[in-house]
This record gives sequence, C-alpha cells and structure tokens, in this order.
Amino acid sequence: MEDGWRKRAGDFYTRPLADGAVGLLALSADRASPHQWRLRPYVGVVHEQVNALARTLSGSGAKNPYPQDTIRYQLVRLLDGPEAREGDRWLIAAQAHDRNQRVFGEVADAARDVGIPWMRKRTSLEAIVYELRDGNGPWRRTPYVTAALWMQGEVAAAEAWLTQVATQFGTPAPETPVTPDGSRVTRLGSSAPPEGWPRHAFEAFARRLREGMAQYPEGPPGGWRPSPD
Repeated sequence: MEDGWRKRAGDFYTRPLADGAVGLLALSADRASPHQWRLRPYVGVVHEQVNALARTLSGSGAKNPYPQDTIRYQLVRLLDGPEAREGDRWLIAAQAHDRNQRVFGEVADAARDVGIPWMRKRTSLEAIVYELRDGNGPWRRTPYVTAALWMQGEVAAAEAWLTQVATQFGTPAPETPVTPDGSRVTRLGSSAPPEGWPRHAFEAFARRLREGMAQYPEGPPGGWRPSPD
C-alpha cells in the first residue's frame, strides 16, 4: 500500500501525521462466508500522549501489539455520508486475486482521497475531544476523552464526564418475577454497565484521575504516575 502507509500487525496500517500523532487505517475484515470477507475499513488518529495517559490512568501495563486508535471513523461514511453502510461494497474472496486487488485498490484510493485529509485535520487535543464526544472512538471512550480534557486543563469538563458515566451504573437487578402459571420472566432488559466497565475498575480509574487533577489542574507533567493502589 502506498501513500506513506506502513504495515502493522493484523490488518492495520499507519502513517505519520504530525508530531505525536499517527494516522491509522484498519481493514476490519468481517467473515461473510467460509471463503468470503467483507471489509469494513476505518481511519483514525493515534494521539500518543493521550493514549499513554489513558493507559496510565487505567492501570494498564500490557503492551498491545495492535495500534490503538484514539479516534476513528468509518471510511464509507466519509465517502457517502454518516448513514452509509458497507454491505458488500468491499467484498474479497478466496481464489479471486484480480477482484481482491481491485477492492484493495478502492480502499487505498478512498483512504488517500478522504481518509488522510480527515485525519490531518484532527491531530489537536480540541479535535480529539470533539470527535470522542461525538462517539467517534473506542467503545470505552472515557479514558481517552478525560485524558485529553485534563491535558487541556479542562478539569471541570473531565469531572462532569466522570459523573455522567458513574450515574449510568444501575442498582442491583430486581428479583426475576414469576408469572401466574409459575414460570419466570427470563428477560428484563439490559443491565450492562456503561462502556463495559466493571464498577471496581471504573472507580479505580476515577480515583487516579481525580488525584492527578487535584495535584495538577493545568495538566499532567511529563512522566506523571498515580500513587500505587
């Protein structure tokens, strides 16, 4: 793949954007049948300082072999609008070399024409926060958006985000009701925690962040680490 992309682990490609910011292209193959795959490519920005602070606040020391986007956006939505879906637009198959090369070429062209310009405009902290607030990031956005807000000195906004997430943790599930015929209702709706957070993990994250913001409200100094749990 051209245009400055470098192959990474899995189906990821990266290219430099700005100091401390890397562009990301993921092919995101979804198996359609035993011999076919639908590509659902997206582009993103890896903001190295935001990601490093998010990992520190999350207490994560494990190194991920795959690039972690800070923000992301589906390539088809950049081409055709926010409601667009890939469907079978970029379908690859075993034993279909020529067709596959055409599909990969179309994805590369789209990444060049609309993906790279989108990424170049979104390397600042302000742009990162805007996109994360709009839902264009990892499923568990809280570590990234609050890290970026703290780096901007926006302590009140980071605290407001924490409070919003905390209020989404529900009370213990009610006892399963019994119907008149003696059977039990098996579905009461979803009680999944926000962003899939285990409560103890979220509370540990929030404690580290609040501790850091209390010490350095203008933003974390280089090499900052929270106190041990």
